[in-house]
Amino acid sequence: MRLSILVLSLLPISFLSSEKIEKYPPIENHFDLHWSSQIGSASFRTNVIVTNNSLIIGSNGSTFMDYNISDKKSGVYTINRKTGAIINHFANELFGDMDVNGLLLHNNRLYFGNDNEEFLCTSLDGKIIWRNPTSGDIEHEPVLINNNRTQQIVYASEQGEVVAVDDVTGKIIWSYHIPRFSGWKQGDNRALFKVKSHFTSTLYFYTKPLVIDLTGDGVSDLVYSSFYGGDIYAINGKTGSLLWLHEVTNSIDRSEITILQTGTKVDPSISFFTTTYDAKSKGTSSLVTLNSKGKPISTTISPISLIGMGLNSLLLNNLLIVQQSHLLEIDSKGNLQSYDRSDQFQEVDYLGDTINRSRNSYESLISNRAFSYKGDNNCVVILNQYDPSNYGNGGIIEIYSLTNHKVIDRFSLPNKSEFPPIISDIDKDGYLDLLINCYDGNLYCYDLKVKA
Repeated sequence: MRLSILVLSLLPISFLSSEKIEKYPPIENHFDLHWSSQIGSASFRTNVIVTNNSLIIGSNGSTFMDYNISDKKSGVYTINRKTGAIINHFANELFGDMDVNGLLLHNNRLYFGNDNEEFLCTSLDGKIIWRNPTSGDIEHEPVLINNNRTQQIVYASEQGEVVAVDDVTGKIIWSYHIPRFSGWKQGDNRALFKVKSHFTSTLYFYTKPLVIDLTGDGVSDLVYSSFYGGDIYAINGKTGSLLWLHEVTNSIDRSEITILQTGTKVDPSISFFTTTYDAKSKGTSSLVTLNSKGKPISTTISPISLIGMGLNSLLLNNLLIVQQSHLLEIDSKGNLQSYDRSDQFQEVDYLGDTINRSRNSYESLISNRAFSYKGDNNCVVILNQYDPSNYGNGGIIEIYSLTNHKVIDRFSLPNKSEFPPIISDIDKDGYLDLLINCYDGNLYCYDLKVKA
């Protein structure tokens, strides 16, 4: 299942473009395409596992919402790194919603959940080793923690359950259910639950948790953000008990889903962005930081609105996260600096007034690392999922300089996208590449022409 946070749900229906806006130059005009591979659509929760000769990636198939009985393109793909050829396609059984997002590779085994309310362990060639029924869709990459020399795989469901299992057998070690949990539990009627789940959407645990030792006992703990409402849950990795819960107490307040690991290893903290509204609906946006016990220790007023906050972050010298039209930089003391990266265009509203808007989209994503571009060694790639000036256009990537804090270039993608840009030597030729997936179902590998 997938939340409709993209494109259609964000269209400003009261606006009409006053003129046709030209696309940015196509990315192929500047970066050579090594290969493309038809794997279906990936989401902002998708990660890529890179092995010696191949890439392993989950797919949501032809559509993010599988209203039909099956989608043959869903599942897991193994792809040749050099050519993009599909080596294997598995976990795409005929019946059920087999959409897969995040994957974990551990001891030559793959661990992942799907939208068919299952969690699987397979061999690298796709043979199922064990399969657990779950209380809801598994939307994110599972994590690995070490609990007293026992390897635990931890995953969470949309329904609000966190589960730790033995990595070899899949046996449940502990589980935690949120107070409002109403999903399936062991012993419940599974068939009835499956029918009900097909027609319902629950979005408590939707994204990968932070993995931090909050208690100092040597065992990593889990910090999850609830997709709706922004409540933050800290779960004890040793016992599965609730360490603390940070709730959004005002129903009109809104916390963003992206939570950030800040502080130090010895003194960890968790930061997140939130907007609080007064009686006149005036919003105040802030960066809030909690200590390891879940207590607020600082609040920094944001100089800009948090509408359209990005869906991932990048840690270099400081923590970087993208907002709709800005890049935000957070230092170790919680100081917040914003840099405008908008590209303005004009539209006419339904009253006939001309207004300025930005071509930067909501929920942008930043690349996994910096690279060198046009002599600047400190550049990142920022993905805008679509072009608000023309919704028929594809996604946009920006080459952004962290040295001068400005956009150096913009290029259009073949289609819209919500895939976190990956910079790596994908094809093993000694040069960096850009890996990106679009809504046309293709995974694209572009040559960045920079030595790895």
